Amino acid sequence: MITDSKDRISTVQATVTVASTIIGVGILTLPRTATEAMGTPDAWASVLLGGIMAMAVGYIIIKLNQRFPGKTLYQYSDLIVGRPLGIIFSLMLVLHFIVFAGFEVRMLAELVRTYLLKKTPIEVIIITFLGAGTYLVVGGINPLVRLMEAYFPIIIFLSAVIISLGFMEIEVDNLRPVLAQGFKPLITGVKATVFSYTGYESMLILTAFMKKRHQAVKTVLIGVSIPMILYTVIVIVVVGALTVEEVKTLTWPLATLSVEIELPGGIIERFEVVFIVLWILIIYTSFVVPYYLSGLGLGQIFKRDINSFMYGLLLVIYLVAMVPPDINTVFKLGDLIGYTGLAAGGLVPFILLGVASIRGINDEKN
Repeated sequence: MITDSKDRISTVQATVTVASTIIGVGILTLPRTATEAMGTPDAWASVLLGGIMAMAVGYIIIKLNQRFPGKTLYQYSDLIVGRPLGIIFSLMLVLHFIVFAGFEVRMLAELVRTYLLKKTPIEVIIITFLGAGTYLVVGGINPLVRLMEAYFPIIIFLSAVIISLGFMEIEVDNLRPVLAQGFKPLITGVKATVFSYTGYESMLILTAFMKKRHQAVKTVLIGVSIPMILYTVIVIVVVGALTVEEVKTLTWPLATLSVEIELPGGIIERFEVVFIVLWILIIYTSFVVPYYLSGLGLGQIFKRDINSFMYGLLLVIYLVAMVPPDINTVFKLGDLIGYTGLAAGGLVPFILLGVASIRGINDEKN
């Protein structure tokens, strides 16, 4: 069980934490990923369907967690399949979170170096970012979720500003025709866009900390639906403003659109600065959650002090962030995270729920 009674979070805090974890770097590249996969203006449909699939997986996660109230997957997996296999499943999730955190750090460094600090070594940016993340996660889950709660309205507000101004650039003809090539491109697009919802698997751990665990289903549904709506609207705006063919050629489609936005009256000459501020907040919140969950996992698996693992993971995450030699390899690392998230956050819970159901295992029986 959770040993500290103070480690409890509200339903709202859990919801915004899930949403903040999902809304990460993927939103920067999602318009390109979706249009490359589908090759049609209705890439937004694949984003919408990918979100629905993520909700379905999230529901499976909650049904599994409800069998073991107050326990995380790290604590109950060995009760279902035995200690050796349970440790393997738990370490799979920890490894996923570590790579996830390293990817977020590297992408932030690439973004900052491209638009703000062009002459600053990428190592300096990464180390600074890691230091800020460590300062937060060693305080435990309560400061973490309070920060999410504070930042989330700012993120939504700035996103709404960018989207609203982007609507002024839309050409409706760029979004036509809808499903002109049938549903086959849609299925291909979903395979690419569903990975952009990586982060819902955090509910494998967060449910144990919730004060009202019976509201966990609502938490995961709302927590996924917010990014789903945001993603869908952004893809519509970016494709509508830049066309499918142009979006395919851009590294950061949303950033490119933000650079082209001009405020009436020239209030802000470099609007991309607002964009960078927004995405520093987004990537920071998307980074600290997997960082914390990986350290927590190691602490619960090996029954040691969590903070010692938090400090130890600094070097590991740094090395993961520095492994890709160029931006193309970084994007490939992002694809890998999609697969590890599907395995550790989708396949493993499905297997555990199936075994627990067949064997009739729950917390009361144990």
